[in-house]
Amino acid sequence: MSFSSAFKFPFKNFAKVFSIVLVLTIAFAIFLGLLLNSHDWSPLVAHLYGLDPADYDNGAPGPMGGSAVAGLLGLVVVAIVSGFWLSGYSIEVIRSVASDNEFMPEVEFSRNLKDGFYLFLSSVVYWLILVVILVVLMVVLMAVESIDIVKMLVATLGFLFTAAAMCLMGWAYFIGMARFALEGEHRASWQVRRNLQLSIANWRKGATLLVYMIFLSIIYNSLRGIVDGIFGGVGGLMVGVTLSVIIMYFFNLMQHFSTQHLIAQFANEIGLRSDNYDPEKSKVGSM
Repeated sequence: MSFSSAFKFPFKNFAKVFSIVLVLTIAFAIFLGLLLNSHDWSPLVAHLYGLDPADYDNGAPGPMGGSAVAGLLGLVVVAIVSGFWLSGYSIEVIRSVASDNEFMPEVEFSRNLKDGFYLFLSSVVYWLILVVILVVLMVVLMAVESIDIVKMLVATLGFLFTAAAMCLMGWAYFIGMARFALEGEHRASWQVRRNLQLSIANWRKGATLLVYMIFLSIIYNSLRGIVDGIFGGVGGLMVGVTLSVIIMYFFNLMQHFSTQHLIAQFANEIGLRSDNYDPEKSKVGSM
């Protein structure tokens, strides 16, 4: 896997990424601005930022008006819809990169939204299995006799097993996601047993993927901190908070697309292919 290629990917496709970010951030900004500017949030913001409450104490906060409620509901709807869409679009990105194409695919909103919904349902299955494992470990730990050294040993083994289980289930989910992309069939993401077998067999490559993802997170979070430090305090408290949220969302998306590039490389390295894939489905463009 090439870390530099993954990091450069969203920058190579900056026009496409920026257009996506622009649409989504504008949608968030509209409703966020409506929520923040139609209600007096000063006491709450002062508390969160550790400011002097006396400077913002305007008495008991009043009830939220219709504009503030509309802003809040709008944020929830945009968050859910954009989350499903982004997951579905990630399928297309993985398909493009795995086919040795460094251009991001075209947006097909309805299909991306549907694919994202299927992917979300499959992720629930992986999380439920992981939760069951954690519950079983807790029950075992609680059933152990009160001998301290035994409890410490069981707790240590339980922690290591939990960490391994989380990694393996995460890699299995990524494999299911990649198979969904390459095979063009959402049922591939539901085949937990098969995906887990591939995850276990390729745990070394999965560990490399995990390390690269951690490095991406560190780099993008550092960049976000620098940019937020420059622009986050511009235009007053409320405007600064709004800009901080937009900056956070922008760099999260950049990191997301770099991560999808890594997952596509991971899929190629473990030999995921499909002779049934229709190249016309990706409709890769140069924009």
